[in-house]
Amino acid sequence: MGRTLYRFNKDSAWPMKFGCTGPCLDTWKPAEPADRARLNGVAPRLVSTVVRPDGTRQLAVGCWPVYWFTGDEQPGDVNGQGRMGLWFAVSQDGKKVTTTANGTESPVATPSPAG
Repeated sequence: MGRTLYRFNKDSAWPMKFGCTGPCLDTWKPAEPADRARLNGVAPRLVSTVVRPDGTRQLAVGCWPVYWFTGDEQPGDVNGQGRMGLWFAVSQDGKKVTTTANGTESPVATPSPAG
């Protein structure tokens, strides 16, 4: 199992908007594009790559840019869930997880970032 992916409520899919910029990126790292076959728990048809305003490429699930939380230390951690009421783990169907940690919906996991 890899690292949990999160989406940010201040981002948007259509039109594409990135709300996590500047100091936000110190805590929430844009997920690097990954081989669809290596992603765990998400349908390959939901996976894409988007281009950030600075020209870097970022993984997207269900057209939403996704991030890793620096506070997740172990694979499968979901310590970023519900942070500031704006950050939510991504579900297997590409939606945000709104249940509590004891809920039944499982967040999507992805391989650890390269490097």
